[in-house]
Amino acid sequence: MSLRALVLDGVLRRAVAHGHGAGVPVEIERRRREGGPAPAPIPQRVSSRFAVTETVVQGSRVMRLGNSSRRRPRAMVFLPGGGYAQPISASHWRTVARLARAAGIDAIVPLYEVAPAGDAERAHRFVSEVLGQAVSEYGRGDVVLAGDSAGAGLALAVLQRHPDEAAAAVLLNPWLDVEISHPAAAVLEDWDVILRSDGLRKWGKAWAGSLSTSDPAVSPIHGRFDDLPPVHLITGARDLLMPDALDAHRLLRAAGNRGTLTYAPDANHAVGHLGSATPEGRRAQNAIVAVLAGAAPIEGNPAP
Repeated sequence: MSLRALVLDGVLRRAVAHGHGAGVPVEIERRRREGGPAPAPIPQRVSSRFAVTETVVQGSRVMRLGNSSRRRPRAMVFLPGGGYAQPISASHWRTVARLARAAGIDAIVPLYEVAPAGDAERAHRFVSEVLGQAVSEYGRGDVVLAGDSAGAGLALAVLQRHPDEAAAAVLLNPWLDVEISHPAAAVLEDWDVILRSDGLRKWGKAWAGSLSTSDPAVSPIHGRFDDLPPVHLITGARDLLMPDALDAHRLLRAAGNRGTLTYAPDANHAVGHLGSATPEGRRAQNAIVAVLAGAAPIEGNPAP
């Protein structure tokens, strides 16, 4: 592990309030009465570097960061994480901007509603329409579907239903099973400085709505892996969600998928989200940008 990664872990361990999920039902009921949190506004430093436009699709907002320095008409549709509990944050906006600028492309960000106002079925309809509009504008060969954590899980679930609607997918630290049922998760819980399974499972159940938590629309690890465009995964060995990401990569390879795996042996759940803050993050970002730009992806370390 790099020194920077070690220091970052210490900072995150102090900053992240893990809790044990006991307050999740109370928070869900409060949101039903009072409404949920609002998406973070685009930071001024980001908005000043892009042409920002907003549209509404199926009653939900869609933000576009138009890149004046883009190399050709190409875009990523990015779905932010947050455990289906939190909307997009300022940190996510900075990640989107950094990737779009580095790859020389536009960014389209559907602001799907989180639980309990939002659920998997509603998000699927919304994101699918946004993705279809992007393909109509840019062409299938120039649209990459990307997401982080919960957003990556949603991205794969949408892609499994609409495999012809993107040239490729990039899944950063994906949450692919809301039940977190992999046996290795119990061990990784002690290593992950960011995530805790008990709270995530409760939010995952709320996100499922009327569906089973094992439905592929909710937990795409149970979905199809054949006939998908290249699916590129980014994960770290100290991420609670890593085992399912590795299983997904194996299923993709067995199905003949040409996507790659960037596996960082010493990285936590934030790898790929924090840019060049650590050497591990820098390698992950290079792999992501290569895919977004349409170049040959950079292989990461082999999975165990």
